[in-house]
Amino acid sequence: MKKRFAAVIAAGVLALSGCSLLNKNTYSAIGSYDFSEMNLVQLEEPKDGQMLAVIETTEGTIKAVLYPEYAPNTVDNFVNRANEGYYDGKDVYAVVNSSLFMTGSYNEEGTQGYTNDGNPIPNEHSVDLWTFKGALCSYNGQSGYGDSRFFVVDEYPLSDEEVEELRAIKDSEGNRKVPDELIDAFVSEGCIAPLAGRYTVFGQTIEGFDVVAKICDAEVEEKTNKPLSEIKINSIKITEYKSSEEEA
Repeated sequence: MKKRFAAVIAAGVLALSGCSLLNKNTYSAIGSYDFSEMNLVQLEEPKDGQMLAVIETTEGTIKAVLYPEYAPNTVDNFVNRANEGYYDGKDVYAVVNSSLFMTGSYNEEGTQGYTNDGNPIPNEHSVDLWTFKGALCSYNGQSGYGDSRFFVVDEYPLSDEEVEELRAIKDSEGNRKVPDELIDAFVSEGCIAPLAGRYTVFGQTIEGFDVVAKICDAEVEEKTNKPLSEIKINSIKITEYKSSEEEA
């Protein structure tokens, strides 16, 4: 059973509470989304030629399709770092509430990232991409920006109360904001709803969900969320998805 997220953001450690997708005290792009244009691309079958990241970890292999058409700057930074070997040997520096793991930091504490020009990357939000189970999301310690650091989402079962909170969200005219299609997907696919709209989703796991779960089940230090046993990214290879089982 996943723990609920507590309302704290510490250096390199994510934690949030309640759905509160339109909380005025926290950054979120959801208030600007046009849900009539929504297309949940993460739920579609990957296509031949789609950019693919093969993430080799000490716990196994994770394969994730990338979305440069939705998050071009974030994907470009991720691909450049992968191609230059930046991620090779990087620690998983935090596992939060058994629901996501974080990696890609320049330092062991998880407080520094790396970008093409040294500046943080403004978030590239999309109504089509959400923090579903297996999502790759950019992170740099503050909502609204990203860098080389990223987190991978494991399952996060929504409580009945959280589902009702989602249904109760209204737009400026008093109409329901979040459509049933999205709420149903949150429930069926698993989604960390409190993080939705706050971080760039730039990829989606298609293989290795068991590896994601294994990493997220690691025992961690209580104060830092750092795994007690070392977990590393061995390498990240950028290739293309092929529907024949020979893609990577």
